[in-house]
Amino acid sequence: EATLRGDLDGFSRWTIQDSPGGSRLLFEEEVTATKRSLRTLAPVARPAFKANHYLMMRHGERGLRTYLAGYRLARRGPPG
Repeated sequence: EATLRGDLDGFSRWTIQDSPGGSRLLFEEEVTATKRSLRTLAPVARPAFKANHYLMMRHGERGLRTYLAGYRLARRGPPG
């Protein structure tokens, strides 16, 4: 869990649990905008903020899947 302080206050948390066939990864985030300009823009810019967050999380997931795929291959050892 990470505490966020600055333009956004709150937390981000990752929870890893056992799951059939592997692990389950849960991401939770709760933040409040503290910067006046963010709060002022929020009603109008919310769709852009949400789209940006979605893309950031999607790219993060893709990177994590790529990393974990390489990790699994490394654990198996070389083919043959």
